[in-house]
Amino acid sequence: MSALPSFTSRWLIPRLGRFLNDHPDINILINPSRDLSTFSDDGVDVGIRYGKGKYPGLYSERLLADDIFTVCSPALMKGRKALRKPRDLRHHVLLHDDRYGDWQTWLLAAGVKGIDATRGPIIIDSGMLIEAAVEGHGIALARGVLAANELSEGRLVRPFELRSPADYAYYFVCPQGTAERQILKHLESGYYAKLP
Repeated sequence: MSALPSFTSRWLIPRLGRFLNDHPDINILINPSRDLSTFSDDGVDVGIRYGKGKYPGLYSERLLADDIFTVCSPALMKGRKALRKPRDLRHHVLLHDDRYGDWQTWLLAAGVKGIDATRGPIIIDSGMLIEAAVEGHGIALARGVLAANELSEGRLVRPFELRSPADYAYYFVCPQGTAERQILKHLESGYYAKLP
């Protein structure tokens, strides 16, 4: 199985035990990678991709939709420069994934002007972006699927309610021939949709 490292560590691995308990006869090799599998010469049978779901020549099934919203350490909600209103972001570091456009879009939707949406470090891996926010290094725009554990544990908070649906979703993908195998019937039965 091929999947992005951030998705693998934050969503897939916490649910792996349940799958293995339900299917002890299935051996799994998980290859976290930012590179898209070709499914031809890399030994990968199935993958999970973050995108629009259009993958020519591949079977594709949407697993999870996602929302994007601000997250930060609870410590940034206190003190002289506490985050109370979106305009308070001017006093804090903006953490970016691989694109600045998300912050530009969020600030526009929040009605905030006068903040440079391109300032702050770029952290390409979404899992590391979330860790930087947990450590108090700034405010991140996070995908809900990836930040869920830190939010439920109280290591991250949502300083503002504004959220927007992500342009992309998580898709289960594989070659058309693989989709006909018995192992993939779990998708049709909704097995993965039932995972917490």
